Amino acid sequence: MRTPKTPPSFVVAEWLMIIPAAVFILAGILRLVQPSQYEPARTSWIIFNWTTTHISQMGVAVLFLGLPAMAIILGSAMLARNWHDDEVLRHDVKLALTICREHAAAGLLATGTLMAAAILVFAVVHVIAG
Repeated sequence: MRTPKTPPSFVVAEWLMIIPAAVFILAGILRLVQPSQYEPARTSWIIFNWTTTHISQMGVAVLFLGLPAMAIILGSAMLARNWHDDEVLRHDVKLALTICREHAAAGLLATGTLMAAAILVFAVVHVIAG
């Protein structure tokens, strides 16, 4: 007999714990991509500056350490419970790993092709813009 799946509210709560930190980290990275007068660097500078002036050190600790740690602990506990209680999940994961192993060459080929396309696009954009 299959047990109930993870409640969607639990999944949403976990994502809400990590999204703020992810947004601020992304803003910190994007502000270094271009000069601040161009988008998305301009918006990233605004977000980054607001964050550094409005969030205390305790808030930063909660945002970047506490919430992600809580998400890891709660998510790991829920995954372990699901793994233990759900035989169908265990079977499906084993099947997915078998499929990935059998088609690893095709996956690597597709990944390499997509990376080559991305590099080509960035190079062309750089040549056109430069």
